[in-house]
Amino acid sequence: MQWDKIGSKTNINLDMFLELIEFCVKNSFFYFRGQHFRQVFGTAMGNPLSPILADIVMDSLMQTVIKKLPFAIPIVRKYVDDLFIALPRQHIQFTLDAFNAYNEHLKFTKEEEQNAQLPFLDLTVIRYPDQTLRTQWYAKPMASGRILNYHSFHQLTMKINVAQNFIERVIKLTSTDNSTQWQRNTIFEHLRRNNYPPSLINRLINRCSNAMKAKTLSNTATPSASNHCTPVNTETTYRSLPFIPKLTTAIVKHLQADFPHLKITQKPIETVSNIVKTMKDPIEPLLQPNVVYSLPCNDCHMQYIGMTRNQLKTRLYGHKSNINQYKWLIEDGANSRDNSMVNLEGKTAMMEHIIKHQHMFDLTKVEIIDISRHTWALPMLEMCHIANTDNTVNHRNDIDGINTAYAGILHTIKNYTRRRSNTQHQQTTPSSSP
Repeated sequence: MQWDKIGSKTNINLDMFLELIEFCVKNSFFYFRGQHFRQVFGTAMGNPLSPILADIVMDSLMQTVIKKLPFAIPIVRKYVDDLFIALPRQHIQFTLDAFNAYNEHLKFTKEEEQNAQLPFLDLTVIRYPDQTLRTQWYAKPMASGRILNYHSFHQLTMKINVAQNFIERVIKLTSTDNSTQWQRNTIFEHLRRNNYPPSLINRLINRCSNAMKAKTLSNTATPSASNHCTPVNTETTYRSLPFIPKLTTAIVKHLQADFPHLKITQKPIETVSNIVKTMKDPIEPLLQPNVVYSLPCNDCHMQYIGMTRNQLKTRLYGHKSNINQYKWLIEDGANSRDNSMVNLEGKTAMMEHIIKHQHMFDLTKVEIIDISRHTWALPMLEMCHIANTDNTVNHRNDIDGINTAYAGILHTIKNYTRRRSNTQHQQTTPSSSP
């Protein structure tokens, strides 16, 4: 990297840039079994900087080590930290030792070709007697062979796309002689294992083969003037809807008819994360961000509903600060007509209730009633909960932003919640009959 030209890439000077890089790399924290830990070596998994740094380290390693080797290497290919190298057999161990000597924390293992074959990523490289190389699609022996099952609760187009991508991959990665039958057998074996119908498999194989032949012919043909089209600068908008058989397809059809630039994908309702319990430590309620919460009044049956994108405890600090300010004003003899009291009353509906009725809210009894990882959805969730709650101190104008299309849904949810609450009350209330 040319550090003297960093000014053309960013307004940050070099010293500050290096300081920020060091801060990002050396300050990775995680939470485990009730304790916070800081990672002292390496970069954090999931950090966007990690794969970039891995590529930089591997490039530096290869440039350094290969230059020191006393012989030429005809073929070197790299994918992340996997290397495919062709070199004299008598120098295999020497090369491995040279790579392992680069850094004590980086250790490589070797896998030599067997019967002139060597697996690399998801293909097998085959060396022919004339020293030419051919490839063949490869799956590790431990691979389950599972892809999206044909009987799974997904839209049919998604299943077809998964199968078609698999077929294209097997065909494109296989260049061995007389491979057509091997490709067909391999494709049938894997797709039938995932319950794809034979007739569908045959159609998809023929479609992929014909499409690849047509593409090859179009690439070799001389382009004519009539093939050139003027691109249309139409901004495409992408959205997703839950997959409900027949219903979602009908909705998508009508939407795309009215909005051609709109691309809609249908996502499954049930996901692995909904079925399998997470192994991560749960976040403490007060440390949870992006929540809708409720606070009960100590002196009546009313409650306050709010939302926060910050950690819940940070929002409660704000409420506590407002309450303490109210108490100080009362101690100083202020009344409800004072400007300071009027300003405080206008901050939240909870403070308005406290000042008008001299009631108090218990911040220790806060309850999270909704969570969303999408911050843009929080205002809508807050409005829905306010609309569904009768005994709230929130103003009715707090739900002015909710569309009238939600009226029926909110009414249904409200009635369901009320019936469930009544049922639970009847189950827990002892019978008064003798």
